[in-house]
Amino acid sequence: MYKKGWFSNFMRKNIFKIIRVITMVSVLLSGCSSLESSSTNATDEIAGQSPIKNDELQWKWIVEAGKYEDFSFVDENWIAVKGGNGKYRVINTKGEAVLPDEYDEIYGFCEGIAMVNNDGKFSYIDKKGRSITEEWYQRAGQFSESRGSVQLKNKWGYINQSGELIIQSQYEEVKSFVGNRAAVKLANKWGFIDMTGRMVVKPQYDQVGDYSEGMAAVQLDGKWGFINSDGNLITALEYDQVKDQHEGYAAVMKNNKWGFIDTHGQVSVDLKYDDAGNFSEGKAAVKVSEYTEDGDAWAYIDYDGNIVIDFYPYTATEGRMIEVGEFKNGLAFVSKDLYSIIDSRGNDIFMGDSKFFISAFTYDKQFNVIPGYTFTDESMKVRKYGLLGLHGEQRLAPSFDFIGEMNGPYATVINVEDGVETKGIIEIYN
Repeated sequence: MYKKGWFSNFMRKNIFKIIRVITMVSVLLSGCSSLESSSTNATDEIAGQSPIKNDELQWKWIVEAGKYEDFSFVDENWIAVKGGNGKYRVINTKGEAVLPDEYDEIYGFCEGIAMVNNDGKFSYIDKKGRSITEEWYQRAGQFSESRGSVQLKNKWGYINQSGELIIQSQYEEVKSFVGNRAAVKLANKWGFIDMTGRMVVKPQYDQVGDYSEGMAAVQLDGKWGFINSDGNLITALEYDQVKDQHEGYAAVMKNNKWGFIDTHGQVSVDLKYDDAGNFSEGKAAVKVSEYTEDGDAWAYIDYDGNIVIDFYPYTATEGRMIEVGEFKNGLAFVSKDLYSIIDSRGNDIFMGDSKFFISAFTYDKQFNVIPGYTFTDESMKVRKYGLLGLHGEQRLAPSFDFIGEMNGPYATVINVEDGVETKGIIEIYN
């Protein structure tokens, strides 16, 4: 939802802050996970490749800008739209109604079930619009691993996909099931239950994370460690900060220095860096402050701590956030003054040196597109958004006041006219 009048100036001043917010919201509203682009490892295809032909894409309206007060994708081809009566209903990308009822809110489908809200109470429907339970709850969470968290009389429990309360409402707080475990809070302490509700880790911790690859981060008295699926500590509670495990390794910090541990809790990369990212495709970004007299630098290391992409002083101009991104399909977004793209060997794929500037750190290989913008005035204050290709070539003409990341062949766009913002959905095609 957008308030009238503020958007144009706000966008120009804060675009790099809201890019990440819009990306996050699009992921949450599209359901359990973002829609995956059809892509393969791009590194070998890119190496030695000459600039590709500038074949521009076409577009058409799926939801015309301004037709609805608000909307969001709730499934791959289903959209919840808000009508003039303030209620949401679900249509498909052809504009046809697919569910019979209207609600105050409709959330994304997870495992074929969507959470809905009426008058501040929550329930669930299936993909035929049928209620799976007659109960309306104080609060609720989306389904994960065939369980949905629900609150009754200020206590939390879990229902199954038939709407049956299979884990009684008894907890102060809960989290979703991940890896057949869910974090629950009793007497202000966190523990974990299994799918049947059996307590497998008694409530004893001040904070906990979700299970990731068989490990969960736990904190007591300000210090973090990790437990396995049985609740046994595999590291001492000795770290000041930790991150979830990725590809068998978790970043940990002690005395302001970061390193990595493996699934056995053993230190695999010494704690010697000033910051660290997560492993992705066998690489993790690590930072050394004041690496040179010019400032900080980042490198990428492998699982053994070997530097595989050398240190570089990644910087960002004009208030942009510094980005040293994770690898996906052989590519990573980084900031080299301008937002750029490197391959898995550290080679520059795009240096931001075209008329387009990258606006969202997402590449859709199916259409060879990245959201971006260009300036339409000499003072470089007025932006128009379109889509650029991997090498900076124009793929969709910059004609919108904002364009979000791709959701399959669809993208949310925003236009501003006379201080009034309207948003719609376009479909791109060759």
